[in-house]
Amino acid sequence: MRAQGAQHRLTFHEIATIDSFSLPPDADGAATAFARMGYDLETALADIIDNAIDAEATHVEITFFRTADAITELTIADNGRGMPADGIREAMQFAGSKNRGDADLGAYGLGLKTASFSQCKTLTVISKHEGKIAACRWTDEGIKRQWQCEQLDPVGAGSVFKVAYGTVRQPRRGTVVLWERLDRLSVSGDLEEFLAELLPALELRLGLIFHRFLADGKFTISVGTREDNEPGFPSKVRPHDPFGYPASGRPGYPKRLTTTVPGIGALELKAHIWPANSVQPEFRLGRRNGTPHQGIYFYRNNRLVQTGGWNGVIKDRADAELSLARVAVDLPASAARDVTVQKSELQLTAGLAQAIRASKAGKTTFTDYFEDARKSYRAGKRQHHASGRIPVVPGLGIAAPIRKAISKRLTKDDFVREIEFDWVNLPKPQIFAVAPDEDCILLNKKHRHRILGGVRASAADAPVVKLLIFLLLEGEFDRERTSAKRRDWLKRCNAVLYEAIKTL
Repeated sequence: MRAQGAQHRLTFHEIATIDSFSLPPDADGAATAFARMGYDLETALADIIDNAIDAEATHVEITFFRTADAITELTIADNGRGMPADGIREAMQFAGSKNRGDADLGAYGLGLKTASFSQCKTLTVISKHEGKIAACRWTDEGIKRQWQCEQLDPVGAGSVFKVAYGTVRQPRRGTVVLWERLDRLSVSGDLEEFLAELLPALELRLGLIFHRFLADGKFTISVGTREDNEPGFPSKVRPHDPFGYPASGRPGYPKRLTTTVPGIGALELKAHIWPANSVQPEFRLGRRNGTPHQGIYFYRNNRLVQTGGWNGVIKDRADAELSLARVAVDLPASAARDVTVQKSELQLTAGLAQAIRASKAGKTTFTDYFEDARKSYRAGKRQHHASGRIPVVPGLGIAAPIRKAISKRLTKDDFVREIEFDWVNLPKPQIFAVAPDEDCILLNKKHRHRILGGVRASAADAPVVKLLIFLLLEGEFDRERTSAKRRDWLKRCNAVLYEAIKTL
């Protein structure tokens, strides 16, 4: 008999099982959920490229098939080892039971399907293995019909397989992932303008995620468009190394700090400090400055899975004084399940931030590292103010060969500020605007079509117009403040150009 007042300690296994039953997911709800998994286009494509790397591919070709005003299909074709018919069936299974090695980039058996259905409503996989073609198709409707996956005619699938490799030699083996009914890539406005923004952003992101694979040239990715089955001219994705500075920004760095993370074990953090006032593309990574890219870069099997951020170590992930601080961490294979399905960030234990703060390299703590990064930033800022004017030259928005030639004409100085060009929405009478804090000249996209005279938009279009406006505005990037007289002058320049553009 229990003593009066004694408390009963609940143990969870005391609840008895009285029955069990199978409860598969609702097909309707599952199909909707797959389309809302949180992928953007870059992370979805990266997930497919992971599979190609696991299949020992040396090249991946991404092609946007288009008409004059729409993207109709997208293919991701690789020259990996390919899959036989039973291999495709296994690959098409959601959360399939395939045995994955520690070196594999895939972790859940979901990526191919969830990444694809985040962008389209029809997914087809065609593979060539030992000379034989096999293919299967998932559709949104098929999933809703109680998970009905289609097996496809190998003859017709073989024809599509050939088309997908439009710009490289036909491989003896490989896999093509075909996306149709692209509900996330529907364009309501100017398709040329859309592609001019999309393709460079895609190249940058993929070049960042896979920079370690791309660095030695043994693995390549190309991205291009094709219209009316005419051969396209794809761009080769360049590696973008977030630690690719020519010399460290502070003596003694990078430093290797070590710590122990609950659930993972020993972890090494390679703490870098970028040189102050850097204008390198690897520092800016497509932004006006490097401030948004500070933080911890987690890799798993050389694939980047998190781009910056401090994982709770500090609350502010955009502290300008820490803009030079970047930390590289290679995760052990055991951390595969801590990566999100999209492989774009980590979901680690609550003790991660605490463990990172406790990391050390000899007597140097993580707090010391932060302080050293702040000192380098402040010293660079003082040096920048003391050295006077830094020459400005045209940057992104002008083709690289033209930029290089013009820079030599404008200055002999190797340390320059590159002024970028960006097409944005401005009030209609305004042709241009200056964003000195962002080292950018803004051009009114409402007039882009007229300025181009019907020529297709591109990342480096209208060079003459851009360079003339650059020369007009060159002095604006060194002014502490703009006088009323100068503002009136710029307003009149806009008005004159607007009158001229109206006649085009």
